[in-house]
Amino acid sequence: MAAIELEQRVIERELCTGCGTCMGVCPTGAIRYENDRIRVDHDRCIQCGRCYRACPGESFPMETFSQEVFGMSYEPQETLGHVLEIWNVKATDKQNREQGASGGAVTQLGIDLLESGEVEGVVAVRASRENPCEFESFIARNRGELLGAARSKYVILPVNQILEEIRKEKGRIAFVGLPCQVQGLRKAMAQDEVLQEKIAVIISLFCGFNMERKATEYLIRKSGIPNGQIQELDYRKKRAGETGFYVAGKNGRTFFLPKHGYTFLNLLYAPKRCWKCFDYSGEFADLSVGDAWEEAGGTSRVIVRTERGRQFLERSVQRGTLQAALCEAEKIKKTQKMVTVYKKKVIDIRAARMRTFPEYGIMLPKSRGKERLYGYALYLILSFFKTGPGRTLARCLPLQLFSRVSARLKRKEIH
Repeated sequence: MAAIELEQRVIERELCTGCGTCMGVCPTGAIRYENDRIRVDHDRCIQCGRCYRACPGESFPMETFSQEVFGMSYEPQETLGHVLEIWNVKATDKQNREQGASGGAVTQLGIDLLESGEVEGVVAVRASRENPCEFESFIARNRGELLGAARSKYVILPVNQILEEIRKEKGRIAFVGLPCQVQGLRKAMAQDEVLQEKIAVIISLFCGFNMERKATEYLIRKSGIPNGQIQELDYRKKRAGETGFYVAGKNGRTFFLPKHGYTFLNLLYAPKRCWKCFDYSGEFADLSVGDAWEEAGGTSRVIVRTERGRQFLERSVQRGTLQAALCEAEKIKKTQKMVTVYKKKVIDIRAARMRTFPEYGIMLPKSRGKERLYGYALYLILSFFKTGPGRTLARCLPLQLFSRVSARLKRKEIH
């Protein structure tokens, strides 16, 4: 199948995740990401079909990849996927903890892999040097570059366009990405032995929903700082013990909104493909990492999924660069309850009502009782804010109103 199938069966049917895998496997550079959309240059396309075969948007056979990665069947009822262990982790280095969004676990793991010589580079995301409001994937080569790329960026980004660069590397690479990007990488690796050899470890970040560029534009407008005057933009800047959206203008003016104060933007600006995602915690990675919200002072939650992932984590703990304490799965299910229920337990509601839906090759769980009512309510809210009146209402309502409701709901979930 050629790139036209990618356009007709994935992009036009709202199944594109924006992961960039198609760009990374295209041998002629015929695919680009422009104006928040994958676009194909048919004059350069040689109809090899690699883009469509590696795309996780229309299909990702979870049973097949569960057997391949873990050697066992996929269990749709398991909220967190295949789990060996779960740890609460934080970096022992103060600078790393301060730079990181939570406990600095991902950054420290990357630093340890680089400095031990186990990898030559780590896939990461940084602000563009030309525009602090734009971001790009790159291969970090040292501690400084990793620290400069620390903290989450809540924006759709074709991270996997880096795959062609990875193929040309002399050494091995650690990959850090979101669940959809990990799925695209797994599909690309399945048809490319070179990529299989180059990827040393796959680390996924938890992801409830990602957001369109319009979410960032919304927050910039609310900050009152003109786009062209922005000197720094950070989605997880630390201030007074909290992390949140931060903008600094060239005139010294700043704006800060705590993380739980802008979670509501998921309702407004999550792409429809995010509604169709059945993977919250990066189930096909070696290690999955998220925030331990109930832990004071910043702590990362690390799910160990493979022996390879366990070995890399253990080495960092043995070196003394990471502190780790075992954690129960129920901690994640409680502190991330709303998003785990929506993505894992009531997905059948969206599957039945949306015009198109990915093929996961599994029987999706059937929602019941109060959870089903919650699923219907949230689906209706998401759908409303995709309409013209919904977007208009979102622009007009005070930011503080949204923020207070959003933060209150999260505090109730955590405590």
